[in-house]
Amino acid sequence: MPPLLSKDKGKAKVDIPADLTEEERAALIAAAEARQRSFERSFAGPSVGKAGLIRDQTEINKVIAEASKGSKYYQNQVRKDKELTEKIEWYQAKRDDLMKMANIPRLESEADRILLEVEATRDTSQVIVHVDMDAFYASVEVQRDPTLKGKAFGVGQGVLTTASYEARKFGCRSGMAGFIAKKLCPHIILTKMHFDLYIAASKAVREVLLQYDENLMMASLDEGYLNITPYMSSHNMTASETVAHIRADVEAKTQLTMSAGIAPNRMLAKICSDKNKPNGQYEMNFERSVITKFMRDLPVRKIPGFGRVTERCLEGLGVETCGDIYTHRAQLLVMGHWFGFRGLCKAYLGIADNNVAPGKREERKSVGVERTFRDKVDDEDILNEVASIAEELEKDLERLQYAGKTVTVKYKLHTFENKTRARSVGKYISTSKEILPIALELMKRELPVRIRLLGIRLSTLKDLTVTDKGIKGFLTSPSKKRGTSISRHSTPTAIDDDDDMPELIRMEEEDEAEVLDMTFDEDKSESDSSTPPPTSILGKRKSSEKDKPHLLGPVCPICNKALGPGTSNLGLNEHIDWCLNKDAITEASKKSPIKKAKIEKGVPAKKTKEKGTMLEWLKKK
Repeated sequence: MPPLLSKDKGKAKVDIPADLTEEERAALIAAAEARQRSFERSFAGPSVGKAGLIRDQTEINKVIAEASKGSKYYQNQVRKDKELTEKIEWYQAKRDDLMKMANIPRLESEADRILLEVEATRDTSQVIVHVDMDAFYASVEVQRDPTLKGKAFGVGQGVLTTASYEARKFGCRSGMAGFIAKKLCPHIILTKMHFDLYIAASKAVREVLLQYDENLMMASLDEGYLNITPYMSSHNMTASETVAHIRADVEAKTQLTMSAGIAPNRMLAKICSDKNKPNGQYEMNFERSVITKFMRDLPVRKIPGFGRVTERCLEGLGVETCGDIYTHRAQLLVMGHWFGFRGLCKAYLGIADNNVAPGKREERKSVGVERTFRDKVDDEDILNEVASIAEELEKDLERLQYAGKTVTVKYKLHTFENKTRARSVGKYISTSKEILPIALELMKRELPVRIRLLGIRLSTLKDLTVTDKGIKGFLTSPSKKRGTSISRHSTPTAIDDDDDMPELIRMEEEDEAEVLDMTFDEDKSESDSSTPPPTSILGKRKSSEKDKPHLLGPVCPICNKALGPGTSNLGLNEHIDWCLNKDAITEASKKSPIKKAKIEKGVPAKKTKEKGTMLEWLKKK
């Protein structure tokens, strides 16, 4: 083996064989620098690309990475980055293997046929608006304390829930630790949070929006979707005029500004609402040619729901912009099992759902309260926090009119490991007096611990606003009353119609859940009680009978799987342990990624052969 020359280039250490040519060395260094930049981007969090970030994002990422070095969070990011890199390498090898035996012209022809099918679903008959309040928490704080106006400040002292636009210029954002924000902006002011004020302001905004669309779909406290087509028709107004009226009306009633995007569907409307922030609006031309041209050069990360994992994996296949989806359509088609080809087609074409309707009560599957804080180690302090959270949860349950049967205690260790313990009871409960003893019992078993997050969630819900009628109401499966909820940051856009959920979606959801749990969501209340929006960006998995929870059995709060009426609390917790530690178990078993997907679904790995239809077709010349 030739000797190695160690070179530190851009803080990416590269071991270069001494016998390489200058071109080969340059290529090695460039690859190492690209990997380092990609790793540093993982620290950008869910707010990457937010409006107001005028400081170079690469520089920001480097500062955050440097400030995080030595922390448990940094170590966790290193682990995740390593696992994702290995996964991407597997995807690349799988792609190369499949493309060797593929008839590329035939693949491209089939991809074009699917694109035509997707194109046939385009609907530009409705005018959809996405409205987004400008730095919502920060704006409400300025109303509370006018001396903050024009200053760089963040809301939240341990972790920022949002930052003023003056602070964003330096790279400060939601989900960022306070000490890192001070590294980026030494003069930043950190204020306490006042959730009662944010909820009241959100309610006032909602009352205004309902005047323009009674089917308003709120996605969180500070953003929502409207279909203004009927309003435009009845008032003989253009879309631009209507949205200008909406924004002026909201500002007049609340003294808060909002930005808006106008487009033929929700995905495009959300993208457009970020074009002229703050306090502006942007209208998408509804012509197909204009939409496809707009999407062609759009980075895939700009698509709502395309997060860090999706971006990295698609980059590994040469896809950086939506236009690249068409260029690489043959390889993306053969990788459709993992990436969901139809969903990518919809992203490329700018096609998504244009249905706007308020979330239904039966779609909620749980009500919970979580709190993030500096490390807690004192047992009494932790148990007092449990009691306080139980009281807050009772208020939410009373306000929302729900009761439930499964109490789940969730906590995060100082090492950023998530732990969840649950117990089901035989009757519906909703008060702190009923919830607290169960939560305390679950938490006491875990002591002593050092934690930075604690939460209680009640699931297996019953809607108290609906009266059960006779035996039929008693025997109705909760799954028929309750659907699954999705993170409020997921925007319903392209839907993959395949029965099997692409593996990439699962990976993205797991990564997003971990990121959002390690940080605060922007402008999100500690009490997770707003109506969640529908499906995820790339696709949804069709529900089946085995996914539906049984009335009498406990439901896993992690995978939402019904465990049967005979499952004990010990059995429930063992299953939860499996769900939480499945990645470690899978790594230890050293299975291929195909078998890993089966293990993670709780199905024992077994020998299977590739489906004849696709593989045989690919082999044809």
